[in-house]
Amino acid sequence: MDRLIYTALSGLGARGRQQQVTANNLANAIVPGFRREVVAAEGRYLAGDAWPARVQAGSPSLTTPHEAGQVTATGNEMDIALAGEAWLAVQGPIIGGQISEGYTRRGDLSVSPAGLLTNGDGRVVVGDNGAPISVPPGAAVQIGSDGNITARLGDAVTPLGRLKLVDGTSLKSRDKAGDSLFVTDLPLPRDQAARLQPGALESANVQAAHALAELVEEQRGFEVNARMLSVAKEIDEKGARLMALDN
Repeated sequence: MDRLIYTALSGLGARGRQQQVTANNLANAIVPGFRREVVAAEGRYLAGDAWPARVQAGSPSLTTPHEAGQVTATGNEMDIALAGEAWLAVQGPIIGGQISEGYTRRGDLSVSPAGLLTNGDGRVVVGDNGAPISVPPGAAVQIGSDGNITARLGDAVTPLGRLKLVDGTSLKSRDKAGDSLFVTDLPLPRDQAARLQPGALESANVQAAHALAELVEEQRGFEVNARMLSVAKEIDEKGARLMALDN
């Protein structure tokens, strides 16, 4: 009986985590470049002298499918869609007192009030040298398919540098630092062959209808595990009555 209760209880925790992950995917379905997460569920046996047969229904890790979202033309020169496995380098969180370098597929770029090029998450975009890209006040920004950036102010055209594009095939789920950001232990090198599509955005690789169906399935699984606890309680109570000495 103890085994059944423990398995059902750990299953409740695993199903609850799956629901949180799916709900987060659904909440970010309209975020450009978002990569959905999938729970890597598995069964485990807790070995030991006292409980060698207890089974845990676990969900120990997350994985991030690398399929790209749909690319849609926007006509906005500041929007970019990364081609293939190209990822855009931005300033990441502060680690050890230093600003780390992160990588994202979100390409809805704009110029911040401070004159720095940022994406829709508010993260500062960096160039090949790892430094932020500054835009002159009032200048119109143009981005080439190779990541080169120019600023046009009147008849004057000024080169601003080149976006740092990296090959994201080596990015793992453990590198994920946020909903749309990946951070590695060491900065990735620039990928000279990486390309982008100006005037377009990549959508999230989340299908809302599929995510809703997953939520329903996970809720039913949660209810099944909760019912198992009730059944275990009923069986335990009936067994106690049968063993009562007052009969």
